Amino acid sequence: MEIIKVTELSKSFGTFTAVDHLSFTVKEGDVYGFLGQNGAGKSTTIRMLLTLIKPSSGNIEIFGLPLSSHRNEILKNIGAVIEKPDVYKYLSAYDNLKLFARLSNGKSDHHHLMNQLEMVGLADRANDKVKTYSQGMKQRLGIAIALVHDPRLIILDEPTNGLDPQGIADIRNLILRLSKEMKKTIMVSSHLLGEIEQIATKVLIIDKGKKLVEGLAAELFDASQTIVEIETLNNEVVFQQLQQSRWKNNLQARRKNFLVLKLDRKEIPQLHKSLADMDAAVISIQPKHSLEDYFLQITSGNQHVDAFTN
Repeated sequence: MEIIKVTELSKSFGTFTAVDHLSFTVKEGDVYGFLGQNGAGKSTTIRMLLTLIKPSSGNIEIFGLPLSSHRNEILKNIGAVIEKPDVYKYLSAYDNLKLFARLSNGKSDHHHLMNQLEMVGLADRANDKVKTYSQGMKQRLGIAIALVHDPRLIILDEPTNGLDPQGIADIRNLILRLSKEMKKTIMVSSHLLGEIEQIATKVLIIDKGKKLVEGLAAELFDASQTIVEIETLNNEVVFQQLQQSRWKNNLQARRKNFLVLKLDRKEIPQLHKSLADMDAAVISIQPKHSLEDYFLQITSGNQHVDAFTN
């Protein structure tokens, strides 16, 4: 089932286009990694999903319903943490949770609230004032608040911003638990690529408000599908030759002195031979494997090849 369906979504602020005809789908059970450099349009997109700002054009459907006409019904089934959670620092975690449970018409009995705090690892600090909490603890409390009304969909915008390594690991493990044990659908915006690589089932990468790639994490992160960066002295000529060769569907991006391909690492020797047959002035061929390498390749430079589709 499609939980989120975004079609040709755009948002402009004056002459600046923050989101540019963006389309994507989040299915039930996904941990959906939403990636992009700072200023790519991630937070603007999330704010449109939560009706905090109005789109300039395009359509959003959530739970199969148009967001524009079913706002209240939809938002009752969404829990969200946008950057740093807004909590009352001079109240305890328990009292914060109880207050927000009542505001959202969620369960506010003692047993339920303590279960929520136990789930995010805060039960032993339930009665301590939030002002004594670390930033990571505040983030976990924010997630507990987002979950208190048992939403179908959880949206987390940069949930690990400003956290130390232990705090990041805590949030990562919590997201995995929410997905695997509680069967929640989760959309996570982040620029920490290593974290998304460990938790996401599907990934969307955007740049300057536009979709660059969307695909299953198992395919994007498949070690047998290696990102290969080729540095040449005659890039334009080699690019045109590759477009007319067996490698045309492997091309990912083109820059001034670099070409980027995606292929099985076992094919790299054959790629070497093909480049030699083309008389390509190759300086280097560098295989790369991580999501971070891939992300940096396709979000850098001014020209992109829309060859990667699912």
